[in-house]
Amino acid sequence: MELTRDILEDVFQLARQVRAGDITLTKGANDLVRSYGFNPNSATMTIRSPCHMLKGKRYRRALTVGATDYFFTRIKEEDGNDALLLALKALSSHIDYRHKRA
Repeated sequence: MELTRDILEDVFQLARQVRAGDITLTKGANDLVRSYGFNPNSATMTIRSPCHMLKGKRYRRALTVGATDYFFTRIKEEDGNDALLLALKALSSHIDYRHKRA
């Protein structure tokens, strides 16, 4: 499934809601399943990636360059440069994780 700009925005907003504790990860994933036909496990992992970016933590799900760029842009717009630095730290950890698995 191609992650369009509209889908990426929904994923980003769901990730922010999950991180804030406004909804559960399960609820967010179910919303993606219902709205876009995501596989439930893919929906969960897709929401977790920007959640981890927002915390500066390693994520495991590989994202396209376009999705990563979109999330970085939105994080900077919403939360500023310090939050973007956390997201970049998460990407660096993700890259290290991927290289260790190779």
